[in-house]
Amino acid sequence: MFYGVYDGKDPDFGFVDGLVPSLVCILIVFLVLALLAFIFTMLNKIKALDVKEKPNNNVTTTTTERRHIDFESLDDDAKAAVLAATIDYREECKTDVELIDVKEI
Repeated sequence: MFYGVYDGKDPDFGFVDGLVPSLVCILIVFLVLALLAFIFTMLNKIKALDVKEKPNNNVTTTTTERRHIDFESLDDDAKAAVLAATIDYREECKTDVELIDVKEI
């Protein structure tokens, strides 16, 4: 590092004389990085103000005659299908759901 600052031609130019411009350059780089971080933080706050469409929680139920099927009486494939459908519905509605009844089609 010493020879990167001192070329040997000027005997009055020392290590400390080259250290000051180096520290100024490092300070400038960190100030630019801080400015960029501030700008991105402000952009994220502006994005947060965007109004997002709320999911529709109106679920219509039909009154048809249902045959009650016990969850424990289902085979493993049917249980997996019921659980996958429940998880998918929960992610779609973004609310807590409760499995009440299983209808075999």
